[in-house]
Amino acid sequence: MKYIRYWVQALIGLLLSVAVMASRGLFAEGSAADRVMIVCDGFTVTALLFLSVGALAWIATTGFFDIFSYAVRKGAHALLPGLVHDSLGGYYEYRLEKEDTRKKRDRGEKSTFLVGAGFLLVSILLTAVWYQL
Repeated sequence: MKYIRYWVQALIGLLLSVAVMASRGLFAEGSAADRVMIVCDGFTVTALLFLSVGALAWIATTGFFDIFSYAVRKGAHALLPGLVHDSLGGYYEYRLEKEDTRKKRDRGEKSTFLVGAGFLLVSILLTAVWYQL
């Protein structure tokens, strides 16, 4: 059960890679080098997507975006005072509350980044194979 998120993300990444490969013309006629490059492109696109999302999720757990969410909450309270309840004091209290909720959750942000690194490794290996052809 511990590694289920890795397998699910790898399966989603594989499906996304196949979709990119199909859009690039994998199933059309062409040389072996062209097919290897198309497969490499599919894995590269997926790797960059997963690495970007994984890095963004990791940065979000550090509290980097807390100031933006606090500003949106304050702005929404100023525009819609009856609908948005602003029970917090200042930014310091808001940040402490967010840190407490982050400590209680285990979202596994590194799984997305590691799956993306695996896809990037496959694409680097395929690029080396393409240079050999």
